[in-house]
Amino acid sequence: MHSVFSKKKGFTLIELLVVIAVISLLSSVVFASLNSARAKARDAKAIQEFRQVSVALALYFDKYGKYPNEIPVGSSPWEINFNSMTGQLVAENFLAAVPLPPANHVYRYVNYGNSLSDIGQKSGALLVTILEATQPSTTGLPGSCRPWNANWCSSTTSSNYYCICNLY
Repeated sequence: MHSVFSKKKGFTLIELLVVIAVISLLSSVVFASLNSARAKARDAKAIQEFRQVSVALALYFDKYGKYPNEIPVGSSPWEINFNSMTGQLVAENFLAAVPLPPANHVYRYVNYGNSLSDIGQKSGALLVTILEATQPSTTGLPGSCRPWNANWCSSTTSSNYYCICNLY
């Protein structure tokens, strides 16, 4: 005589492995999409902060007739110069706080002044960062400038640098 209780109920090992495999596959797709969304969010933050700094630079220029931290062509500490420049903008109350770049970004600033105008190049203050979720381009995103033929912000070499020109 067979009892009702003698039949075992539950999942087989193969069924459990299939469910685990499907869940793993779905989670890997979701994590890949999340990483892309995070990169786009970091890029959006960098672009927005650059726009705020550019407005603050325009206010500084309106008051003093020049941009902060003018340096000779070819000299750099671009990142240190960015922090120093934004510190001046904060001290002048043109900017609320020094922006901190998101992960995988570096904020750079150089003020060439009018030193390049004698060789036919555009001059002024340049804000530069590299975007991680954009395709390399010679035109850049809307709002980005491409003033030179080489290096950062090149109009002839594809890159994913985001540049904002504050020209004299």
